[in-house]
Amino acid sequence: MCQIVQMDRDLIIAKLRESAPELKAAGVEHLSLHGSYARGTAIDGKSDVDVIAEFTDGRRLSLVDMVAIERRLTELLGVRVDLSPARTLKDPVREKARREAVLAF
Repeated sequence: MCQIVQMDRDLIIAKLRESAPELKAAGVEHLSLHGSYARGTAIDGKSDVDVIAEFTDGRRLSLVDMVAIERRLTELLGVRVDLSPARTLKDPVREKARREAVLAF
């Protein structure tokens, strides 16, 4: 029997915090939730989990590394994740994300 788990902000934050050691080992210094799940307006099955990552200073991650982290986050949460590096956010997105972001770790 398959059980469907509804995702919400608190569950996502808890799962990200549980996975912090693994994610930090991959170069993630801080991870924040933003977007519809942070606002509480997500529609299960239709909304991606939007996260912003700050990476360890001096660590250079390739596109392959970024995709691997995004896929791992999707596996951990069971919901498609859209990972954005904090340093690449454009001003309008950065400002909105800053207002609504919830720090996981």
